[in-house]
Amino acid sequence: MNGLDILKHKLTNVSNKPGVYQYLNSKNEIIYIGKAKNLKKRVSNYKNTSSLSNRIQRMVRQINSIETITTKTEVEAFLLESNLIKKNKPKFNIVLRDDKSLPYILITIKNKWPQILKHRGKQKIKGVYFGPYPSAASVDKTINSLQKAFLIRSCSDSFFKARTRACLLHQIKKCSAPCVKKIEEKKYLELSNKTILFLKGKNKKIQSILNSEMKNYSSKKLYEKAVILRDRIKALNQIQEKQSININSLGDADIISIRKKNFKACIQIFYFRAGHNLGGRYYFPHHGEDEKEENILQSFLGQYYSDKIITKLILINKKIPEKILLINALNKKSGYKINIEIPVKGQKKNIVNDAEKNAEKELDRKFSEQKNNIYFFQKIKNIFKLKKIPKTIEIYDISHISGEFAVGVMVSFNKDGFIKNNYRKFNIKNKFKRKEIISKGDDYSMIYEVLNRRLKESSKTISFPDLIIIDGGKGHLSTALNVLENLNLEKKIELISIAKSEKRNEGNETFYIQKNKKIKFKTNDKTLFFLQRLRDEAHRFAITSHKTRRSKVSKSILDEIEGIGPNKKRDLLKYFGSSEQIKLAQLNEIEKVKGINKNIAKKIYNFFHEN
Repeated sequence: MNGLDILKHKLTNVSNKPGVYQYLNSKNEIIYIGKAKNLKKRVSNYKNTSSLSNRIQRMVRQINSIETITTKTEVEAFLLESNLIKKNKPKFNIVLRDDKSLPYILITIKNKWPQILKHRGKQKIKGVYFGPYPSAASVDKTINSLQKAFLIRSCSDSFFKARTRACLLHQIKKCSAPCVKKIEEKKYLELSNKTILFLKGKNKKIQSILNSEMKNYSSKKLYEKAVILRDRIKALNQIQEKQSININSLGDADIISIRKKNFKACIQIFYFRAGHNLGGRYYFPHHGEDEKEENILQSFLGQYYSDKIITKLILINKKIPEKILLINALNKKSGYKINIEIPVKGQKKNIVNDAEKNAEKELDRKFSEQKNNIYFFQKIKNIFKLKKIPKTIEIYDISHISGEFAVGVMVSFNKDGFIKNNYRKFNIKNKFKRKEIISKGDDYSMIYEVLNRRLKESSKTISFPDLIIIDGGKGHLSTALNVLENLNLEKKIELISIAKSEKRNEGNETFYIQKNKKIKFKTNDKTLFFLQRLRDEAHRFAITSHKTRRSKVSKSILDEIEGIGPNKKRDLLKYFGSSEQIKLAQLNEIEKVKGINKNIAKKIYNFFHEN
């Protein structure tokens, strides 16, 4: 039976209720997800293949089974459809490729000493959230200026509780030191409330208060206090200067414009909060070549707001086909009224046009980048005499300090650039042992483990690359080749290793390929620069991943235990694996750790079991 016959056969079992339908292929993969007010009526439309586009006809031919989920209303079906598309990423749907969550500024209200911090992910912590911001860097800069202005703490609760004297942030006038009672609780709460008011757009009021306080101190000849306030006002002005385009009448709004060119679409978003422009981000959703801009935009909006705070005002540049349904769905999800507008004049129209122009520029940049990458793929194929032009390249690197906190990483690259959501990091466990002797800090064993774990364990979620580049020399290449041979992948995946010179100076790298052949480039060769860029990205990711792993050791609940310094903490975590395992350990087990005497062991045990 072909897809059309299966469709007709399964139609008798499809309900007349609202809901979501899913088409699956012979491999049981979801290839399309749709919603309907009447499932049976909607699914039956696919029988008339002559009225369908070539892409949808191709999809119908691949149908092997149908699954349906009924809902109470069409609105619920719309919300469910958006969530399922974002989760499963069917190849015949318009799919938002959202590689990471956006950062927010969070001011906690769970205790009497509020904390300011950067937050990503689900908003479970009790507090006031502001954002989203387009990047972590913009959040960090804003928090830095807010600390200068309002002296609110940014340290963790465990660090806060353990302090016996003010830290460096107090010395450089970025914190009022509530940890050691340098400020009264009432005054500190006033500072945190002023921070919230400022972020809500009450900046003129706050600056007016600070100005009057500064003048008051100055008139009383309390110049030191006046200077402190002057610096705080300056910090607030810096925040406002960074927010280049401000429209006070706009309030909280998302500006979303789409532009399609050469069968590819780009969507630009500007984030306005309290009339201030926090910056923007652009997206390249996956879609069919014949898909219209308005359909892409509608699908994008449903998926984008499935896991984000929804602003009350959304300005767009195209008329979407199911605007009322989308508004009702967003109203239901948010719990308040949402307005979606296409402005026709004034500042709103201008900012929507600006977003559209930005989207077009990003498309042009994308096409130029693709052309450039395809050119270098061809050059790599010719220079290294590869069997075919690579479509996907993976670059591997290792980072550690004498074998400690070892991390291996994989970076993925194709014609569109670096594929961030395909990046992988591996904490080295000596899980895959070679026949050779493994010593502490053995890079060969580490790359052996990383490649095994990537190619054996991750192959189900990420397809194999055409080319692997290893940051290393002849030994690293030999190790990688050994992995491919063991997994019978040596004919599917090609290998290159890139080794620095003895002086480790860029431009003098040696490239090793299979059968111990080596290639060197001229120092000004553009292909060399391209390969260095790939290597450097893997190196950057390895270093940051390594630092993250080390920081998890440097910041621990063990810091709160008297007598536990960095060395003892490291030994404990190395022995047990985590602070949670230490908590579960018996006293005699803790005593077994090297460097931990009976008195220290008893302190640790009592700390976790005192209640």
